[in-house]
Amino acid sequence: MTTDSMSCERALAILAGGGERRRDERLRARLHASRCPRCSSLYGAAGQLGLPPVLDGGFAQAAAWLRVGLVVVAGVQLVLAGPWLLGHSVIPDPHVGVAHLTRDGALGFVIAIVGLLTAWRPRYVHSTLVVAVLVLVLQVVSGLTDHDATSASGSFEFIHVLVLVIVCAMFAVAADLRRRATPRRGPASHILRVR
Repeated sequence: MTTDSMSCERALAILAGGGERRRDERLRARLHASRCPRCSSLYGAAGQLGLPPVLDGGFAQAAAWLRVGLVVVAGVQLVLAGPWLLGHSVIPDPHVGVAHLTRDGALGFVIAIVGLLTAWRPRYVHSTLVVAVLVLVLQVVSGLTDHDATSASGSFEFIHVLVLVIVCAMFAVAADLRRRATPRRGPASHILRVR
């Protein structure tokens, strides 16, 4: 707390836009932020409040849970893809051909690795998303072709919903990355200037 009577918490609440405030309260909050070392690190010279994790934790926490969910789904896909590569299935279905299982194993392995890579390093999402969409298209086309050739049953093809879930999660990671990369709109004014 500085020499003025405003606390750091109150100043940050006013600067974060907690309701309509009087002009003198906003000025006092900006004055406090310009003098207090703790608050000035959060409130930059451009007049924008860089919210600390306590105030802006909702989006960061949701993004972290999204990545955890992507790891779980991609891990399940990786576990299923292992036996498929060898022509075996964890899910017993006598109507599935070995060639179909092997192709699904290869595509499942690729989508699982791409999903895990995206969860590990979200900055790669734009390049991995291209591969994921390509795998999804190949999975749909091969599934329809094999279903028509009676090489795979429709109930077995339902397991490929995991590929769709991984691709949707990757699109969500891309949207979150775009949201975090876009600067917040705010006044390009000095701290003490009244809006």
